[in-house]
Amino acid sequence: MKIEFIELEYLDYYIGDPTSLCLVDALHAKPPQSDLFTGEIVERVISNVKCAGIISKVSRTVADLNRKMDGSNDAALQQYRATIKKIFKQYGILDEQSHQITKPVLHLSIHGMKDEHYGRHAIEVGTFQGQSCSKKMRSWFQRTIRKKSNEILPNTRIVFDEYFDGDESIVYHRMGDGDSYEGYGPHFHTFQIEFSKTLREDYQSEIVELITQIINERSHP
Repeated sequence: MKIEFIELEYLDYYIGDPTSLCLVDALHAKPPQSDLFTGEIVERVISNVKCAGIISKVSRTVADLNRKMDGSNDAALQQYRATIKKIFKQYGILDEQSHQITKPVLHLSIHGMKDEHYGRHAIEVGTFQGQSCSKKMRSWFQRTIRKKSNEILPNTRIVFDEYFDGDESIVYHRMGDGDSYEGYGPHFHTFQIEFSKTLREDYQSEIVELITQIINERSHP
């Protein structure tokens, strides 16, 4: 089924089903210097599970949404953050006084890496050394992605927090940036997932199935 995104200046987004309590995004989907096929992967995952989703429509060379504010990306980043807030408000899980969410949300940020890093069949998960999620959620995610990948993408190397451990900005959703962005508190759990180029080019359906199963297991424990 074709997903009808709401179109903004810097991104397209889909509100999704509040029961999924999951957000997937592709922040480097637009060329030049795009993470190839990440936008398509996110759109297909959303179609499968009807979770919330965001796809950037501006290149990282113009405004990188996966960074802190740097003067060049301020307007785009503010729109990205405002979109997340709108989703949570519509889901009814945002406490207006504390500005924190009241239920656990799984945030999967889909990215791409070169085959040269870990080989043609590889995935790296970044949590900024465990700061973008709780220890319990990190352990659950490690077990789940390893188990599911053995079934769907056998012989795929999976690495946690080594080369691509995530930019510090992925922690801001949880803890704030110490400035204008307060963050959503301990219920927000971000995992930055880097897929090798070969996986994105030749195993896109398997990637979509892997992410779908992870979300479904979290949504229906």
